[in-house]
This record gives sequence, structure tokens and C-alpha cells, in this order.
Amino acid sequence: MNIRHTFFILAMAACVPACLGAEDFWVPDPAGRITHTCACKEPLVLCMQGRKVVMQVQADSSTGFSYTARFYNVQPDLLKKKKVLFQAGREAHPVVRVNGQPLTIGIPAAATFDGLLTLTYPATGGVLVTRTVYPSTTGALVIEEWQVRNTTAQPVTVAVTADRRITSNVEDIAVVWRCPGVAAAAVKPGGVVAFATFVQAHLASAADVETVDAAKERGARRAWAEAAWRGPGRLETPDPMLDVAFALQKFHVLECPMETCKGVITHNGSLIYSPGIWANDPVEYSSPVFPFFGDAELNRAGMNMYRVWLDHCREHGIVPFPGSFEGPALKLTQRERGDDAMVLYGLSKFLLFQGDRAAAEELWPLIEFSAASVRQHTTAEGIIASQTDEMEDRYPTGKANLSTSALAYGGYRQAAHLARSLGKPVAAEFDARAAALSKGIEAYFGAEVEGFQTYRYYTGNTTLRGWILLPLAMGITNRQAGTVAALLSDKLWPHRQAGADILAESTRPTEWGRETYYALRVLFKAGRTEAALDLTRRVVQAQIFGSRGPYPDEDAIDMLCPGSLYPRVFTEGVFGIVPTGLDSFECTPWLPQAWPRMALRDVRAFGRAWDLVVERAGEQQKITVRSGGRTVLTAVGPAGKTYAVVFAN
Repeated sequence: MNIRHTFFILAMAACVPACLGAEDFWVPDPAGRITHTCACKEPLVLCMQGRKVVMQVQADSSTGFSYTARFYNVQPDLLKKKKVLFQAGREAHPVVRVNGQPLTIGIPAAATFDGLLTLTYPATGGVLVTRTVYPSTTGALVIEEWQVRNTTAQPVTVAVTADRRITSNVEDIAVVWRCPGVAAAAVKPGGVVAFATFVQAHLASAADVETVDAAKERGARRAWAEAAWRGPGRLETPDPMLDVAFALQKFHVLECPMETCKGVITHNGSLIYSPGIWANDPVEYSSPVFPFFGDAELNRAGMNMYRVWLDHCREHGIVPFPGSFEGPALKLTQRERGDDAMVLYGLSKFLLFQGDRAAAEELWPLIEFSAASVRQHTTAEGIIASQTDEMEDRYPTGKANLSTSALAYGGYRQAAHLARSLGKPVAAEFDARAAALSKGIEAYFGAEVEGFQTYRYYTGNTTLRGWILLPLAMGITNRQAGTVAALLSDKLWPHRQAGADILAESTRPTEWGRETYYALRVLFKAGRTEAALDLTRRVVQAQIFGSRGPYPDEDAIDMLCPGSLYPRVFTEGVFGIVPTGLDSFECTPWLPQAWPRMALRDVRAFGRAWDLVVERAGEQQKITVRSGGRTVLTAVGPAGKTYAVVFAN
């Protein structure tokens, strides 16, 4: 049993209502930040990361604030499997004295997150303490910035004891906690004493911990936050809650690249799975949204991630096709989950949205490898065989499952668009394979299941499965009505009004959050705009702003997924964007009835900056695409109309 399976089973143990936090667990404020009052029974749990550190923090009303930081790539041999950990609790608090008396730093009263986590403690001893915690963007380092504010009408004397402690030593690596200290000084009413503490991993042979520029570190982290909230790829709607949720998930994407033995790559996140890449998580789910945010390092990290697959296929072939590379050495671990279809789909979309011809040419061989593997797995019935799916044997899947075949169909369609953009003659063949596969999916999987005209997941399957939505997500609409009805039924989504996840299977209580965000996207694509918007708001309230947020995950450890699928609810669902070339796309926008306007601003997909605005025009919608100071497209039509957009070179 792999560790992903173990954590999944632990997550299954909780009943659905208990998984949902109070509606006001996280509250967005006008500045776009989210705040939390630390008086709830459920703890605040949040993951933050940089290029060499992943940290998981926790705050609750009984034990206070603590965190575990895991450091990476400190030693010269990056392939060594060492767990370099630091666990911080109250013992990591600096010694602060006010008027000569030790200050007790107890349970935080509130927390604010805007890319950095700031804790506010109850006023005590005449001072108010705030603490901002965040990982370095580049180093094996965690910074804590402290402020002690005089809340009295009289001057107080504040001193901070200098301290340095080696908290752990893993062979040749030391983890050092350090507080430079502050000499005793009088602080006038309302005045502040500011200082910082640091946790840093470094080679034990080093003379001392290197000097840390806290202002520089904070500035780098703030730059990510600024890009997330106000930079390229912004969502603008009349609903601030949805916009803030979009920015939060965008931030999580921007911080996901990690330094590995293969360079900086996008990876799954979390203390447990870092570093590691799976064909579903950062490939199928996350990478298609990367180009929208215009972050060059993120796109380079995405390219490096795919180069791991390409290098492996070149060296070892495609039998079996690689599914995951895990641990410091990025060792091939999983396979035969339909990973070839996942890579074909995710990579094609990533390259099309990126709009970089040179990048597409470089990774084109991986398109060919994955397409060849898919073809090798094509059965006499015209569908794609695989031993399991991305659920990794948690559920029966037969010899061929709907997920792999649907992803292969979507992959062929997108790869055909990419081939035409690159002048590859295989485009027509890919389209022909997709057309044949569409017929095979209908003939092999099309069925009545639990009273719905939808899809069986495999031969012999008699229960509804969450992934019946995948044909719709890929553009196959034969069974749209029945599939949508099944998704919105109590059999498959019984607790949807409470914002809970869709069930992975109708007869089991297990939820699978990535299916939820796929389902929301599919409902918009199917034109169920009002129902989809209502459910999206409920899911966001319960999960992103509930106790499991702001980064919801089935395993409750804050992996990059499924949160990175949330922006795609809008880019590919609400706005209906489907790439058709390196410089072109189709969009089928669905403007909710109560909204006068919605927009994607400063989008960087297709290698340029552009805006997409959808406005109410009587009973119709006005669509405007602008780029480089000129209007690329303006048109008026009914909801559900598809528009073709081509950018001039």
C-alpha cells in the first residue's frame, strides 16, 4: 500500500458533515486577505512553500500555534533521501521581557493570510504581539517577523534575548533556530519593537548560519502575493468571494515550483509528497492553467517537469509508460494508471496555452511517446485499456475504464490542434483516432446506470461513479442530459447543498475533491449556469473558506490539487476557453443572470497579454477580446454561442 493510499483511507474515516467547517472559518476582507478567529474547535491548517522548504502550520484554541518545516536540497548530493525536519511549538518562541518581566506568548487570537500568515495575540502585559510566518522563496529557511506594540499610555521597556540553538542534526545537516535579540529600549505609547527569528537548514560544516535579509525575503514573498492578487490572469466578477478564492488558488500555483535534482520543477506540494510528480496531479490537473498567470519561472518549472517524462521515455521507452516520479531522486514509482492519456491531454493543453513554438517543438517527442502508448493500449472494442486509473486501485476499474479513454480522446483532440500549429502531418491521424475513440466510448461505456442514461465506468460496473463527467469535460456531449442529471442527484452528490464534495462512487461515502472541481466546470460547459454558480459558491464557502481551506485536499495535507482545478472552473467552464492553436482559441461564455459583467484580465496564455470581457446586452451577451491596445474580437450573441479568437502575429 503506497502512502497516498494510506492517507486516502484515513480521510475516508470522517463522515461528510464533520469535514465541513463553519461558514465563517475564513472571512475575506475588502483588501482580498482572509482572516480567521482562533476560537473554533477545528484547527487552522495551512501549507506554504518555497523552492527549498515546505511547511505545514497549525493553530487552534487549545495548543496555540505550531508548524513543521521540511527542508530540501541542502546537501550537495541531492539524491540522498534525508528528511530534514523542524518542528516548532512554544519552545521556539523568543524570550521577550516587558519592564523586566518575561512575556507569555500564548494562544493567538486571530490569523490573517495573504500569502504570508500573520498571527495576532491577545494584549497582555501592556503590549500587543503580532507574528508573521513564511518560508523563504529560494532558501532552506523559515522567517518569523515579530512586532511588540505598546498599548498603554506610558512608556514600557522591551528587551529580546539573543539566542541560537541547533535543533536537529541529520548526518551533515544542521537546523538552526536563531534570534538576533534586541537590547532593552524604552518604547513610547503606540510604539513598536520589531525583530525577526529564523530557522535555517545548512551544512553542519559551515562556519555559521548565513546572514538573512528579512526585508528581502519578505519582499520576494510579497511579490508572489502581489502577482496572485493583482498580477496577470485575474478574475473579475460581481462576487468578491469567488475572486478572492481565485487569487488564493493562483498563489498556491505560483509557489509550487521546487528545486530538485532535475532543476526547479512544478510538483505536488505537501510535507509528505514533496518532491514528487504524478501524471494526474501537476500534469492533467494543474499545468493547463500555468500559462494564464504569466509567470516565466512557473512555465519553466512546468517545462522541466515534463522533461522528466521525456528523458525517461527516451532512455527507457514507453513500456510501461511512467506515471509518477517520487522522492529526492525522482524515481519512477507508479505506472499503468492511464498515465499516457493523462500526459497526452495535460501536455497538449499546457503547450497550446503557453503559445511558445520553440517549447512545443522541444516537447513534441513526448506528445508522440504518449500518443504511441495510448495507441498500443487501444483494444479491439476501440477504447483504451489500463490496469487502473488515477484512483490507484482504490476502486475496481476493470480492464478498461472510462477515465483513461475520455482523457485519451481529449488528448488526441488537443494534440491534433498542436500538430496543425506546428505543421505536423499527424494532425489528421490524431483527429481520426479521436473520432474512432468517441464511437468506442459510446458503444463500450454508454449505459443506463442507477436510472440515468450516462456511462458505466467499466464492464460490469452497476454504480454511478464521479468520473462519468469526463466525456463532457473533453467535449463529448452524447449523454450530456443524463450525465448532468446523475451529477446533480442525491445518489452521486448527496451533500452538495452543504458544499461537500461529489462522491467517488454512489454507494460509498468517500469524496474525491478533484472530481468536484471537474464537475463544476462540466456543469458550466453544459449550460447549467445558475445551478453551477450556486454550487460553486457553496463549495467555495465550505471548502476554501471553511476549516479545510484555503487549500482543500482529500488527504487534508494541502497538496496543490484539487485547489489548482478551481481557476479552471472559470477559464474553461464559465468562459469556456478551449485552445485551438498556439495563437487561437474558442470560447463559449456563460454569464450568470444576475451578473452584468465578468472578465479575465491581463491573461498571458498564447504568449501575449489580453483581456476577455463578457457583458450583459439585453437578453444576450457581448464578448470583447482586447490585446496590445486593440480589439481582437467583439460580438453579441446568446449564451452558449461559441466564438473563435485568433491573435495576429
